[in-house]
Amino acid sequence: NPLTQLPGNTQIDLELRRRVDSNEPFALMHIDIDNFKAYNDLYGFLRGDQAIRLLARCAGEATGASPSGDGFLGHVGGDDFVAMVPPGDAEEVAQDIIDTWDRNVASLYDPADVERGYIEVPDRRHRLHRYPLSTLSIGIATNVHRTIESHWHASQVASEMRAFAKNSDRSSYEIDRRSTDRGPSPE
Repeated sequence: NPLTQLPGNTQIDLELRRRVDSNEPFALMHIDIDNFKAYNDLYGFLRGDQAIRLLARCAGEATGASPSGDGFLGHVGGDDFVAMVPPGDAEEVAQDIIDTWDRNVASLYDPADVERGYIEVPDRRHRLHRYPLSTLSIGIATNVHRTIESHWHASQVASEMRAFAKNSDRSSYEIDRRSTDRGPSPE
């Protein structure tokens, strides 16, 4: 990706396919900036690019510090990122990304907006809407408790988990713990 210098969609696809096909345990994280469109609409794309670079730094430091050393980070586009780490590292890496983001997010905003705790952005009808300072939502899929059938399936599960994480009013992550084990078959 030209903005972040991170692997883009082709490399992400290849790495995810490799991890799924190897049948080795992995965790896939979908990372997203909440309220990014409102931020970008108010401050403009140049400051939006600063937010994207901040997330790239936060996620890069966390995946690079993954205890196993087997982290991968890619930039899908816009404010969407993908990380892959061993499943035992996933929650620690997700929390590290969140902690670093939350410590630095105020630097993206004008001081008055930080003090207020929100920005006001007009919609198409010129009605003002309030948006809190940006948080992160991270969805995590793993093949520890369930069979991941394909790279598409892994991405779908991580996206579902990210949607759950978005229900929080603060930066958060959700990890899929559902199992494909149906228990013993009836006799």
